[in-house]
Amino acid sequence: MPGVSILSRGELNALRKERRILIDPLLSEKQMDSIGVDLRLDSHFGEFVRTTEPYLSPVQQGQGLKFIEREFFHESYFLQPGEFVLAQSFEYLALPTDVIGFLNGKSGLGRRGLVVHATANVIDPGFKGHIVFELVNLGKMPLELIPLMRIARVVFFQGDDVDGYSGHFSGQIRIMPPRPDSELMKIQEWSKFQDEATKA
Repeated sequence: MPGVSILSRGELNALRKERRILIDPLLSEKQMDSIGVDLRLDSHFGEFVRTTEPYLSPVQQGQGLKFIEREFFHESYFLQPGEFVLAQSFEYLALPTDVIGFLNGKSGLGRRGLVVHATANVIDPGFKGHIVFELVNLGKMPLELIPLMRIARVVFFQGDDVDGYSGHFSGQIRIMPPRPDSELMKIQEWSKFQDEATKA
């Protein structure tokens, strides 16, 4: 891609020393390879549970979402076949406005049926916060997820300076529920207005 280059381990370490990129805490330098950084699993999970409502709607916030904690070194989280759960990175990341990250799962876990991101694999320039994983078990057996295990890998690219990310999830310390889609809310309001006007 013109104007974009992958960051090598040496370049990434230089940016970390300059405090332009923050990956904290990095428990082991072995988490870094020639072009990427492994992220560890935190102990905080967001489960979707059945509610009395008939469906989940993009205009409602946090429907059916409950949060649980697992104790480091003592408790695992078991992801059942076909289940979807939110989790987050143990590390806090902060990127400058000329660096973008791409998130991928670990191949060893993928071969056991684990999907790490359902859709969101881009870490925008200027992002600050813990990375949220959208975990799905596509296998036939429950998967044991152990806090502090290496669960994902980020590859960083440097490009042109852009406006930094300032969205809803900026600076997230804990998993935040999806916010209502404001555009859809306006469309629904307009539709109701039209219906009322037609009846009148």
